[in-house]
Amino acid sequence: MLRSKDRLRFREVASVFEKGSRRTAPLFSLSFLAPADRTAFAVTVSKKIAKNAVDRNKIRRRVYSVVSKIKNTIKPAHIVFLPKKEIITTSFDVLEREIPQALIKAGLVEKKA
Repeated sequence: MLRSKDRLRFREVASVFEKGSRRTAPLFSLSFLAPADRTAFAVTVSKKIAKNAVDRNKIRRRVYSVVSKIKNTIKPAHIVFLPKKEIITTSFDVLEREIPQALIKAGLVEKKA
């Protein structure tokens, strides 16, 4: 889990949806607002995606785990992940590849040289 200073508050999430840009990937949509004062994240999992709270929390923990490994390479931005239904059956290895690729395509991460 990310530290609370690295997570977005409710009002910050609302402003990302209102003013931010959106990109889509096979496993999730990505809403972001850049530049920002700090790099912070949120993962919003709908009941349409996973009926059980256990499954929603598992998805959230997996995304936060990947993000915590790469958060130092991300430019200052407020980023919200909106997982799709396919993410439930996806392996963690695939998630570790997809999230950085989506952030690179959104222009939030520098490619490794």
